[in-house]
Amino acid sequence: MIKRGEKIFLEQKLSVWFILSLSFIILFIAGCATIQQIPPTRAGLEGIYHIVGSGQTLWRIAKTYNVDINEIMRVNKISDPTQIGVGQPIFIPRAKMPLSIEPFRPITQEAIEKLVGPKYRFSKWRYITLHHSATLEGNAECFDRDHRSRRIGGLFYHFVIGNGTLSGDGEIEVGWRWRKQEQVNRPLDIQICLVGNFNKETVSNAQFDTLVKLIKVLRKQYNIPLRSIRKHRDIADKFTECPGNNFPFHRLLGELKK
Repeated sequence: MIKRGEKIFLEQKLSVWFILSLSFIILFIAGCATIQQIPPTRAGLEGIYHIVGSGQTLWRIAKTYNVDINEIMRVNKISDPTQIGVGQPIFIPRAKMPLSIEPFRPITQEAIEKLVGPKYRFSKWRYITLHHSATLEGNAECFDRDHRSRRIGGLFYHFVIGNGTLSGDGEIEVGWRWRKQEQVNRPLDIQICLVGNFNKETVSNAQFDTLVKLIKVLRKQYNIPLRSIRKHRDIADKFTECPGNNFPFHRLLGELKK
């Protein structure tokens, strides 16, 4: 028969054993989770893994760590820079420690109004034509160089909306043609290009949000009806797939009707 004092001692001993065992199990589980989430360091490369947070884009990550986005894509075997997810580990070559990434904040209607500028009194814009760059990366500067080499007078588009590669995801770049209110080869037609190949990928959420807001500003200023918003391939004499089969045109019109 166990005496009362011995019973209390055994109960205390069992309690301590239970707490220690539970702590070990928790630590083991946590350790396993960490190992599963963070892959081992890449062989032969110095660097760290950055865990993608909410609102972070590959372009912002590359800019923060001052590493070329193409190098990050190559090392991590990323083919589409817009398709990274929260919690995804991204290896950053030569980085010494994790850095804080400023999350993407959608551009406001007011900010777009400032970029577009006030209504130009003598301009009579009546159409908006939508394009894709048909490239996985790019920005207004490199398109301008390409268009000059093709002898079409420099950047064809009035506005370029980035995809997070060579400019910010959803960032608007205002072309020189808009600043000078110069028409291209179709009179009264505003040209908007989204960076990306939308036969192979999809429009990013940031690009779509920016596009909706930009068109709303332009429609309000120049009284452009919905029926005058069109895809490049909808123009009668154009044989092109632009802006790609994955371009969400009907979704866009739905948002503009709200």
